[in-house]
Amino acid sequence: MRCTVQVTLETETGTQVTEIACLQREAAAVEALGLTLAEGKALLAGLQEVLVAEQAAEYLATRHTCPQCGTPLRHNGHNQIVFRTLFGNTTLSSPRLVHYACSPHPTRTFSPLAELLPTHTSPERLYLETKWAALISFALTAQLMAEVLPVDRHINPASVRNDLQRIATRAEAALGEERDSFIDGCPRDWAALPRPPAPLTVGIDGGYVRAWDAKQAHFEVIAG
Repeated sequence: MRCTVQVTLETETGTQVTEIACLQREAAAVEALGLTLAEGKALLAGLQEVLVAEQAAEYLATRHTCPQCGTPLRHNGHNQIVFRTLFGNTTLSSPRLVHYACSPHPTRTFSPLAELLPTHTSPERLYLETKWAALISFALTAQLMAEVLPVDRHINPASVRNDLQRIATRAEAALGEERDSFIDGCPRDWAALPRPPAPLTVGIDGGYVRAWDAKQAHFEVIAG
């Protein structure tokens, strides 16, 4: 049996058909039923590459003219941007365009794709990296992602750590200035305040610690 998987893109300029995989099955066996992990990863990677490339091309088509006067913008070279997603990395050609003098701009040239992709990593990939790296080590996170997802097989654990630190820094900044107390007024008057409505949720940090002599035993430590 031969199975060809194609992606059909219907855009304003027409219809484009791209073959992303061809699956062969010679005999019926339990290990040959359905998709294998490698085939599923290849399908996702192929579909992602076609989709991201077309979306980037459509976005660039809207940025090739000056928004003020409508004049086509002049090219000033281009470079390559690698966009990292959960379903593979896609290399995109990023043109650099020249601003016209019809309105003031902070820079003479700009890159539309660089504005669209400031971090070069999709939010879903950052989310999953952050979630897994908060539960297991950076190295295990990199190994797990490479095992089950069509991402770069040589994920650097340092990249996972750096992504986690950037997300943590952004989350800390969103919390605002740290406060010792969220109750205003004099402490001697706090007892007279009305009780807060139920339920009352309290967060407590904790962790497991192993004994040095009995490494198989561990106990939980709660930090107030």
